[in-house]
Amino acid sequence: MSFVEIILLSMSLSVDTLAVSLGGSVSLGRISPGKVAKVSLAFGLMQALLIFLGWAAGASVASFIHQAAHIIGFVILMYIGGSMVWSAVRKSEEKTDLSGVRNLLLAAFATSIDAFAVGISLAMAGMQSDNALALVAAVFCMTVLAAAFGVSCGAFIGCRCGRPAKIAGGIVLIGIGISLLF
Repeated sequence: MSFVEIILLSMSLSVDTLAVSLGGSVSLGRISPGKVAKVSLAFGLMQALLIFLGWAAGASVASFIHQAAHIIGFVILMYIGGSMVWSAVRKSEEKTDLSGVRNLLLAAFATSIDAFAVGISLAMAGMQSDNALALVAAVFCMTVLAAAFGVSCGAFIGCRCGRPAKIAGGIVLIGIGISLLF
C-alpha cells in the first residue's frame, strides 16, 4: 500500500469521527484544551486499536481463505463505503452526547467499528506488518486531528460538512475496495 493510499484510507476512516465530534461538541459545554485532548485521544486510540485488531484477526485467517481474500476484502470495503454514502444521503440527523467517559467511549467505539472491518479486509488482501503499523499510526494521527478539529470548531461550523465528508470518505473506501480486485 502506497503512502498516498495510507493517508487517503486514514482520512476516510476519520470522517465519522469528524462528523460525531462536530455534532457532539455541543454536549461538552465550554470547550477547553483538556476536553479537546480527552475526546481526541479517546477517538484516536479506539480507531487505531480496532484497525490493528482487525488486521491481526484478518492476518490470522487470511492463509486459510487466500483464494477468496481479495473478493472478501472488496465486499467488506464496498459495504462500508456504500453504508457511509447511504447514511449521508439519507439525511437523518443523529444527536451525539460526548459528555462523560461512558458516552465518549461508546461514541469512539461506534465510529471505529468500520476500522476493524477494514483491517480484516486489508490483511486478507495481503497487507504486510510494516504497512499495517504505518496505517495504524496514520489512522491514529488523522483521527486525533479530526476529533480535535470537530470538537474545537463544532459550535462554529455545526454539522454542515459532516454529510459531504461522509460521502467523500465512502467513495474513497469503495475505490480502495475496487483496487483490491486488481
